[in-house]
Parts: sequence; C-alpha cells; structure tokens
Amino acid sequence: MVEESANEYNFFHQGGDTYDDFKTANNYRYTIRRFIMDIRPICREELETFASFSERADLNEHFLTYLKDMWELGYVRPEWCFVAEEAGKFIGRIVYWSLRSLDKPMLIDILEVPWSQKYIEVGTNLLQQSLVQLHLQSVEYDLDSTSSDFTSLQKRIELFEHFGFSLERETIRFEWKDTQTQIAPLNRLTFRSIDEVGEDAFINAIIQVSSQTLDRSILHNQAKLGQEQEARERFKLLKALKYQPTWWQLAYTDEQSLVGLILPAENDGGPIIGYIGVVPKHRGKGYVNDLLLQGTLTLKSNGAARIRSDTDINNAPIIRAFQGAGYKQFASRRQYHYLMR
Repeated sequence: MVEESANEYNFFHQGGDTYDDFKTANNYRYTIRRFIMDIRPICREELETFASFSERADLNEHFLTYLKDMWELGYVRPEWCFVAEEAGKFIGRIVYWSLRSLDKPMLIDILEVPWSQKYIEVGTNLLQQSLVQLHLQSVEYDLDSTSSDFTSLQKRIELFEHFGFSLERETIRFEWKDTQTQIAPLNRLTFRSIDEVGEDAFINAIIQVSSQTLDRSILHNQAKLGQEQEARERFKLLKALKYQPTWWQLAYTDEQSLVGLILPAENDGGPIIGYIGVVPKHRGKGYVNDLLLQGTLTLKSNGAARIRSDTDINNAPIIRAFQGAGYKQFASRRQYHYLMR
C-alpha cells in the first residue's frame, strides 16, 4: 500500500453548494407557468431580489451578506451571477466563483432551482445558457453534505449528472480549532522556505510527492497533462492563494534528503492546508505527521483559530494524519467536473 501519498485538497474554494442550507427554497411563493424562460446576468440593483429565494429571512440575509463579501473581495462578480426568469419572476439562480487573480470562473458556487417541480428543465437551461454566455468550456461544482436530507442531495446529483457533469472525486472535509493547547514540534526535520530554495525546487517536490498518489483528481490531471506539466499547473494555481513565502516549506532529513512539502495558505473562507505530501522513498515513516504539524503551527502562529482542508476518501494515510493532529470531519464533498463536448 502506498503511504502518505500527495493529496490535492480543494484549496481554492472554501464554500461549496451545501444542499441543506437552502432546502427551504423549495417553498416558492409562486407557481411556474408556461412562459418563455430568460437566462441572464443580474444587475447590481437586483441583488436584494436575487438573494430572496427562501421563506426564511435569516437564510436570505446570510446569502446577501455572503454575496456582498464575495463581490468586494473579487471572488465573484455581478456578471457571474445569473437568474432564470419567467413572467417577471426569478425561478432559479446560479453563482460562479474564481480565484481573484484569474479572469474567468473556475467553479459553480451556488445553484438554486425549484427543487419541488421542474428542476431538471430550469436547471438545464440555467446551466447551459450561463455557460455559453460566459464562454466556458469547462467548470467544476462542489456539493457538500452536512445533514441527512438526502432528497435534496439526490435531486442535485440527478440534475448535474443529467447535464453531463462527471464525479471526479469524493473528499472528507476536516477542520482544526484552536483550543489554546500548546503544540510542540517534533523536530525530526529541517524546513526551508520557498525564498530559500526557489520555485523550481518546489515544482520538483510536487512532481515527486505526486508520484503514486492516492488522490483521484491528481491522477486524472496527470493522465491528461503528464506528471511534470500537472505539477507546474498545480503550482501556478497554488500561487493564486493568499500566503506568505515563509509559510511554504520543503522538509529535509539530517542527511539533507528531501522528505516532502507543506503549503499552508488562505482562501475566501480563511486558513487552509493547501497542499501536503511525502516523497515515495520516505513514506511509511510517519513524516506526514511532522508536515501537518508544521503547517498547523505556521498558521496558528499567524493568528489562525480555525484551519480547514479536504482529502480524498481513498487517501487513508492523510486521513489518519488529520485525525491524529486533532482535525475533525465537519462535512463530505462530492467534486464534479463538466467539459463541453
């Protein structure tokens, strides 16, 4: 069995469409009739209406605050927020998200349609026309589940699979919370920052730690791009996150043998473990625990009270490392990918 293989966390985006957060949105205050459906981006002046999909005022207010924050921070733009409109009524909405340094959306952040009626029809039109208007050839969708409301979950899965999305991987979402307990470093390894070793050393380390990975997303991209190009693309995306150069570190033994890497960072939801991995020849020695501890200490020393990360459900060594370091599972995530044919 491969130990402590490299793991691609969903480091880009903290959110993910949590289906039970908006389950009360089924109770629309109107009935869908046979009118022409218009799919279009919203105007800024329509934000209040765009946010009012639920009968619960607290959910609408939460969504409104979230969207305003995303607009201000640059993760979402008004032209990436679409509605499905019929007879002057908003019957569906979709929000696309991206890293701030990128010019086009990477994934679908929020999608709401009338789940109690014609959700396939409304959802298909909303997806198809918004993707065309944004000139997107591919897009991701993260579906988080935190409750037992499987009816809403299954309808979302049905819609996305009907449209042509494929399940790329399933992950466990972990969270660490600061309990003011002293964390002592293990002191088995020497750490050097990206400023000390340079970017090429990090790209080379990514190539090594991704060898024989248990992460399905990395395997998929390696098959498409090749191992070296996949590592370079991953490094480019990682650099779009918020981080300080001293946070990103390579780990070495006393004999100066490369053990692995740890890349703490921040996304729109706060501090995260962006990437972690051990090179093949040093797997099975528990070094993944040293790396995770180093990343946790780095973020904690910079004020983090909560740290989150995802790992593929197949990556048992990383899962055990998170559990051993005091991280708790708070959700599960299904990651979907769509490629226009």
